[in-house]
Amino acid sequence: MSKPSALIDKTAAYVKAKLYNEASGHDWYHVERVWKMAKKLQAVEGGDLELIELAALLHNLGDHNFYKFNEKKGSLILFGMMDIIGIEEPLKAQIIMVVAESKYAGVETKQPRTLEGKIVQDANFLDTLGAIGVARHFASGGYHGRLIYDPAVKVRNKLTRHAYEQQKDRGTSINNFYEKAFQVAELMNTGTAKELANQKVVYIKEFVSQFLREWEEYAGM
Repeated sequence: MSKPSALIDKTAAYVKAKLYNEASGHDWYHVERVWKMAKKLQAVEGGDLELIELAALLHNLGDHNFYKFNEKKGSLILFGMMDIIGIEEPLKAQIIMVVAESKYAGVETKQPRTLEGKIVQDANFLDTLGAIGVARHFASGGYHGRLIYDPAVKVRNKLTRHAYEQQKDRGTSINNFYEKAFQVAELMNTGTAKELANQKVVYIKEFVSQFLREWEEYAGM
């Protein structure tokens, strides 16, 4: 694999400084994993490596999750940050499109139009699965004020984008595995990502089953 360019190095350093202490599960280490996974997928699936790397690195920097789900504001902030980094047109517009299409939006999640977008979305979604995905779900739950679990709170099937974005505190972290993790496992675009997702989702299903068994044990005491 080729060495990172000066632009990639500068972007990585900038993002690391911005997100290093972020506590919602969208920190630098999440970005770094998405970046590395995107490069792994690109090595098999192809696509423009520079665009993939930059979009993967920047996919959370203008994330509208941090701006009360104002997507326009998030995009403007990302544009400004790309100016600081020194990313120029037409690359900036391409990154904005790939980043926008990498997000989960419930039943309104769209398949990206480009191979680069599909790879970045896959890399992003894969980080919601496996053991790290479990940890990130609970970190995000605490950040948004969700309960860990309440049997009286039912899983919300077929969440719209609005419900997913604006009502994060209404569900539970256990329900969120059904509302998001199990859903994204079915949304992988590339063959490589589908294989990885199938392996990682097994762990989450085992974890949720064990959690619910223990919950029932204490409930019966």
